[in-house]
Amino acid sequence: MKVPWRRIEHWVLSVPVLVGLIALAGIAIRGDRTADVPNLKPPPGVTLPPSTPTTATVDLTGVQLPGVDGTTTVPGVPDAGTSQLGGSVNGPQGPVPGATVRVEHLVDNRPRMVDVGTDAAGRWGLPNIAGGRYRVWAFLPPTLAQTDPEVFFLGAGEQKNLTLNVDQFTGAPEVAIAIAPDPPNLGQPTNVVVRVTQRAVDGDGVVRGAGIVGASVTFNPGDGWAVTGSPTTGTNENGDASFVVQCRKAGTNQVQATVHVGANPQPISVVQPVNACIDPRATSTTTTPPGSSTTTTLATPN
Repeated sequence: MKVPWRRIEHWVLSVPVLVGLIALAGIAIRGDRTADVPNLKPPPGVTLPPSTPTTATVDLTGVQLPGVDGTTTVPGVPDAGTSQLGGSVNGPQGPVPGATVRVEHLVDNRPRMVDVGTDAAGRWGLPNIAGGRYRVWAFLPPTLAQTDPEVFFLGAGEQKNLTLNVDQFTGAPEVAIAIAPDPPNLGQPTNVVVRVTQRAVDGDGVVRGAGIVGASVTFNPGDGWAVTGSPTTGTNENGDASFVVQCRKAGTNQVQATVHVGANPQPISVVQPVNACIDPRATSTTTTPPGSSTTTTLATPN
C-alpha cells in the first residue's frame, strides 16, 4: 500500500493556521459580549485607587466670541397708575405761585423725573402715577429753594398731600479772604484774594455761591501791611479781587478789606484773622558749654 505522504504533509501544515483562526474568532466573540462580564467588587477592606479619566476637560477661557448686533434694553418704570401726589408750596411770605415741584420716581437707582408747576395759589397736583419710592422738592430760581427733599414710599392707589417749604437765598453778599503763603513771611510778597459771592438758586433747585462780577474791593493795609500797586480793584468773573502785599511787622495776624457792590451805598467791611506773620531770619540756637550746667541762647539778629 502506498502512503500519500504529500497530502498528509499539506494537512499537517494547515493545522496551525486553523488553530490561529479559531483563537481569533473566540476573542472576537468574547469582545462583543464584554457587557455580559459581571461587575466585580473588591473584597471588604480593600480600597482601589480612583480611576483617572481618559479625556481632559477642554479649556475655553481664551476663546474670543465675536460680537453681535443689537442693543440691551432695560424694562421701563411704569408711569401710569392709580396713585396721586399733590399739595402746596410755601415760602417766607406765604404761598409761592410759579414754583417748580420736582418729582422723582426712584426705581432700581434709575430715577424718572417730572416737573410740576404751582398755580396762583401755590398748589400743585400729579394724578394717575405708579406707586413706589419718591423724592420731591420745590424751588423758584434764583431766590427760593427747598434744601431737604421729601423722600417717602407711595402705595398703589394712595393719595398723598405734601406741604413743601422753601427758603430764601438772597441777601447781603458774602466775602471771604485767602492768603498765600500762609503764614506770610516778613518783607516778602504775599498774595491776597478777596472773593465776593452771593448765594442763588440755579435751574435745578441747587443753592450755589455765584461770584459777583464788577464789585469794587479795597485792601486796607493799616500799619501791618504795604500794598504793591493800587489798593482798589474790581472782581473778575469768579468774584475774585487779587492783591500783592507785604507784611511789615512780625506777628501781624489779620487782614482788612472794604467791598462796594453795585449801586448799594452801604459798603461791606471785612476783618479776617490769618496766621501771624513770621520773620524767617529770627532763629535761636541753644548751646550748653562742656562741663557746665549753664545754658546759653544765641539769637540771630534781624
